[in-house]
Amino acid sequence: MPAEITLPVHIRVGDHPETHVGDLVLPLTATATEGGLRIGIEEYRTQMAAFLRAAADAIENPSEDDEEATDAAP
Repeated sequence: MPAEITLPVHIRVGDHPETHVGDLVLPLTATATEGGLRIGIEEYRTQMAAFLRAAADAIENPSEDDEEATDAAP
């Protein structure tokens, strides 16, 4: 089984407390170099961008059963 790393993703808006919105699970890659072994997470940018796009979509287009706070701003 290939090695992988789990990165928790937290978002904070303004002075509000941060919220854990999910985790990215990325495969680790290893490349032999002259100086030794280089460990990397090559898919980080692509996966993080996709994760943030999905989060933005969920905020812009909430599901039918999404309950909004009763005291939310208009």
